[in-house]
Amino acid sequence: MSEQRPPRAVAAPVWGIFLLFAGTVLLLQTLDILPWSLWNTLWRFWPVLIVIVGLSILLRQQNVWLVSLLILVILGITLGIAIWQHQ
Repeated sequence: MSEQRPPRAVAAPVWGIFLLFAGTVLLLQTLDILPWSLWNTLWRFWPVLIVIVGLSILLRQQNVWLVSLLILVILGITLGIAIWQHQ
């Protein structure tokens, strides 16, 4: 007899992507590419984290790479808007 397992939902690595994003921003600030005062502007976008977690829950049945790419695009747009508002 063969046992059939129910399909397992694989969630996108949301916290890993966020840490990658934060590390990249910190590296760019250490290299004097981005100003350190950018964190004051970036902090106003904290609700984006709630949106990202919600998207990862809603789209957990979808392709993990597609959801991860969507999260990276959202974080990139957020960083772009924060840089634009900062200047």
